[in-house]
Amino acid sequence: MNTSAPALVPLFRSDQQLRILGVLFGGTGDELTVGELAVRAEVAQATASREVARLEQHGLVKTRALGRNRLVRPNWRLPWAPELRSILLQTVGVLGRLGEALSGLEGADEAFVFGSWAARFEGEPGPFPNDVDVVVVGDVPLRSVRRKCREVEQHLRVDINPVVIDKGAWSAPEAEPFVAHIREQPLVPISLDAGPDG
Repeated sequence: MNTSAPALVPLFRSDQQLRILGVLFGGTGDELTVGELAVRAEVAQATASREVARLEQHGLVKTRALGRNRLVRPNWRLPWAPELRSILLQTVGVLGRLGEALSGLEGADEAFVFGSWAARFEGEPGPFPNDVDVVVVGDVPLRSVRRKCREVEQHLRVDINPVVIDKGAWSAPEAEPFVAHIREQPLVPISLDAGPDG
């Protein structure tokens, strides 16, 4: 699986900076040590430290000292922070990673994030959840979806709860209660053309 979004790299100073921003703005928003940030972004700690210094200088992140550690968090006071978060989530964050992972699944027609993660993404107030509910519409084995989601879980350190719903059941006018419940909630589409050649 790709570890970057090449189409976005020209908009940022470097691929490393893009990945660091993706971890900070595309995650739960928690403070991370520079070391934790480096591990999650898959960059060297010295690189993470330099990039954090640059990002702080330009006001994109906030830092504070805690003992020997430097804690980093995104600057949510930026007027365009929600838009930056949306871009990062759809590319190097949860939506982009899920799109990359699921795009090669034969029989998957559509995929969405639903539940509290989707609600927060759509702007409903509340804490950002630590897990992601995913529905894949089509004729694909749940075990195959779970295997693909595990790749994303390991990379982003977030629990993913996938379900698969048959296309007929998904589009039925009188949907069964579980399907109707999902369809009534906010649904955030996952692009299944997000693979490296898509």
